[in-house]
Amino acid sequence: MIGQRPSENPFLPPVAARFLLKPGRKCEKAVKMFQPYDRLQEKNPEARKAGRKLVAEGKKEGGHRKTFIYVNNRLEGNALETIAAMVEA
Repeated sequence: MIGQRPSENPFLPPVAARFLLKPGRKCEKAVKMFQPYDRLQEKNPEARKAGRKLVAEGKKEGGHRKTFIYVNNRLEGNALETIAAMVEA
């Protein structure tokens, strides 16, 4: 909409991001490191910061933009804990 701030635009497209592996790490190595994925084993501050930023930007739009964050267990060892850290911060 011309002349509207982004937060006033009800037609903002959704945003999605996938957080799969630490850059440079092979999937096979992550599997061996993190199985059975029952706890957080290695924090990834850069990924968490990026996820928090996306969540904050989505909230700032007042519900007009959906934000989807997909996290793999192989990023830090436990996707649920990683997502919680991104959302709660």
